Amino acid sequence: MALLNAPSTLGINQSVGLKAAVTDDSGNGGVDWTCSPAGACGSFNPSHTANGATTTYTAPGAAGTVGIVAAASDQGGSSAGAMISVVSDGMNSELSGNYVFFVEGTDASGTYVAAGTIVLDGNGNITNGEQDYVDQGGVQVGPDPATGIYSIGPGNRGSITLIVNDARLPSGGIETFSIAATSASHALIIEFDGSATSSGTLDLQSADATNASTVGGSYSFALNGYDMDNSVPAAFGGVTNMSAAAGIVSSGAFYANDGGTTQMSPQFNGPVTGPDTFGRGTIRTSVGLNFVYYAVQGEVLRIVETDLPDFISGGSFYGQGSTGANSAFSDASLSGTAAFFESGSSVNGPLSIAGQFTADGSGNLTAGIADTNSGGSYASGSIAGQGVYSITGTGAGTLTFPGTPSTTEQVSSLLIFATDPDLNLLDPNNAAGGGGALILDYDNNAIGTGMIVSQSSGTFQGNYAIALQFYNSAGQEDFAGQLAANGSGSVSGSVDLNDKFVPMGDVSLSGTFTPDSMNAGRYTGGLTVGGETFQITYYQASDGALLMVDTDSSDVGSGAIESQ
Repeated sequence: MALLNAPSTLGINQSVGLKAAVTDDSGNGGVDWTCSPAGACGSFNPSHTANGATTTYTAPGAAGTVGIVAAASDQGGSSAGAMISVVSDGMNSELSGNYVFFVEGTDASGTYVAAGTIVLDGNGNITNGEQDYVDQGGVQVGPDPATGIYSIGPGNRGSITLIVNDARLPSGGIETFSIAATSASHALIIEFDGSATSSGTLDLQSADATNASTVGGSYSFALNGYDMDNSVPAAFGGVTNMSAAAGIVSSGAFYANDGGTTQMSPQFNGPVTGPDTFGRGTIRTSVGLNFVYYAVQGEVLRIVETDLPDFISGGSFYGQGSTGANSAFSDASLSGTAAFFESGSSVNGPLSIAGQFTADGSGNLTAGIADTNSGGSYASGSIAGQGVYSITGTGAGTLTFPGTPSTTEQVSSLLIFATDPDLNLLDPNNAAGGGGALILDYDNNAIGTGMIVSQSSGTFQGNYAIALQFYNSAGQEDFAGQLAANGSGSVSGSVDLNDKFVPMGDVSLSGTFTPDSMNAGRYTGGLTVGGETFQITYYQASDGALLMVDTDSSDVGSGAIESQ
């Protein structure tokens, strides 16, 4: 018995469609719906449904916590439940306008990627939008129209229920997300239902993102995914020049790591269409890969690959700014302190790595440390004096790590693609830029993507949105919510957790962290989430952002916390 799509948060008097699945309903008894506290928990229409059918639940007119129960009519004792926080609707105005979302994760078929634009009216309604969705089971749909509801509660935490109404999608296109907003223009999100689990972002779309003249110039890109023909992980990256107004990708260089086999094409061109009213366009390339993009702004495109049944991948294009347009990058473009992360796969299994370094502007790493979790094999070591890099005028370059069991495991040979130095890669609408580069792992035994961001000193204190994605032998789990750091080594908060398609709302979070006395900006500690403790290393990018890597033998994960 499973309750498939209950949001963790609803506004007062807000209605949402709920579904439940009975594992064995041979008698066609269906589902009975109840809630608590009796008389003050809202209502269902109807209160009995067929197995997998939708009931409309309406929240009560007062804020509080309600319990929802779906019970199998023919199976005494078989039931599933969820707790929903009912909140006043005054905070829904915090998010208003067009927002681009992007998520990567797993559904019942395997890997999936989705992106789209949704229109939030400031009153809890998603009045319009569209989505593209691709999964390993062969689903490739879009653009599908989208509507739905959303709600924002205390701590800038909330829920989105997206109604796509495409029968080819999991749960018929009803998708539930939990969100942790950092501002009116940015949020960390996870899918929070029984059909899929994933992590990603939600970003306010600029007013001119639907104008073809803004989608153009030089870009760096990186995409992570899966080669379905050969059943191996794959990742792509490179640099390109394109113009949506002119309708062409005119030049570029393309790199691929396909199951550990690397390849490069110096010819990267093809047609590109301008964005529609939701910022959606398409890119076709001479290397045989094809993409849908949703423009957050002219310099930031969220990407879904549309090459089933051969490949599935997703990621981003980031503008290179005037530096890229003038082909004026060099080793000096990477200078000073930086934090970085990568996620993907290795010969050992899932892979996560994070760290920090000091680049001298001449191709050498003069200081640095990295933490690597390769399929549960953990290493932490210095990369100072062992790392070198080189950046060409187009922004494409290389970065070498030690790649030994005591430092960075299988991660040794990286390609990097420099971005606009004024662009914030973690939060594109944040004016505090810093630039950096995208990462493509070019090793034979490790495959993945990530990014390098400029690092500045700061404190680990205050309220943050948090999102982490973990993999273990049983599958994937994601959580998102709020974390408060007290400045003296302790954190607390609550998150919504999707543990292998089992959503659990408002799960308590607690933990500790200790500064690394030898490496300023690095912290080690533990996070306990719903009774499970994860060992975490944090790398501070700034006062407002820290990157995380899980260092357990049983879990491999990565994520970020961003200031609210």
